[in-house]
Amino acid sequence: MDNPIPDHRSGLSLDELCAGLPEPVFQSQQIFRQVLTALSEPGTRLTLAPLASPGGIHRAAYQICLALLDADTSLWVADTLATPALLSSLRFHCGCPITPERGSATFALSTPDAIGDLDGFCQGTHEYPDRSTTVIVQVNNLHNTGPWQLSGPGINGCRQVCIEGLEGNWLAWLQANRAAYPLGVDLLLTDGNSLMGLPRTTNVEMESCM
Repeated sequence: MDNPIPDHRSGLSLDELCAGLPEPVFQSQQIFRQVLTALSEPGTRLTLAPLASPGGIHRAAYQICLALLDADTSLWVADTLATPALLSSLRFHCGCPITPERGSATFALSTPDAIGDLDGFCQGTHEYPDRSTTVIVQVNNLHNTGPWQLSGPGINGCRQVCIEGLEGNWLAWLQANRAAYPLGVDLLLTDGNSLMGLPRTTNVEMESCM
C-alpha cells in the first residue's frame, strides 16, 4: 500500500508498529519488579530480557514503557527520540497520551543532552511526592565499577558505578535533586538491555568513599 493505514488513535500508523511484549501480563509484572529493584537498590545494574525496539530506543527503555504506561500515564519524549515508530507503538500497545509539556508528564524518555535540567519535570508536592515525573534516560554505558560514588537508602556504605553519558552539569543536577527531597524526580538509566536506578534519595559524588 502506498499510504499507511490510520488507527482510531490520533497520530498512529500501523505501518510504524513495533511488536509489544509477547506475554504482556507476566512480562509486565516481571519488568515492574525489576524497576522496583533498580530504585530500591540504586546503582545496581540489572539486565532485562531481549526484545526488539523501535530504532534509536534502548530495548530496556522500550520494555519499561510497555510495562508501566497506560491510558492514565502521560509520556514526554525528547525530540531526538520521538520517532513515528516509537510513538505509534506506544500509543497502540499502551494507549498512553504523549504530552509536549514535560512539567505535566508522569514519565519522560530522553537522552542526557536533551534534558537541559531536571527542574522542568514535575517535582511532586509535599503532600504527594510520588506524583513527580519518573525520567527514563538513555546513556552510553552502565558499569558496576567506576568514579561515580553512590550512597543513601538501599546502599550498604557506598556503591561505585560508571555512567557514561551523564556529563557536564549532571552531577550538580543530581545533587540538587537529592537536596530537594522529598520532592524531586526518580531516574531510570538504560543501556541496551541494562537498567540502573537513581532515585531522588541517592547521594551522588565523584570522590572516594570514606
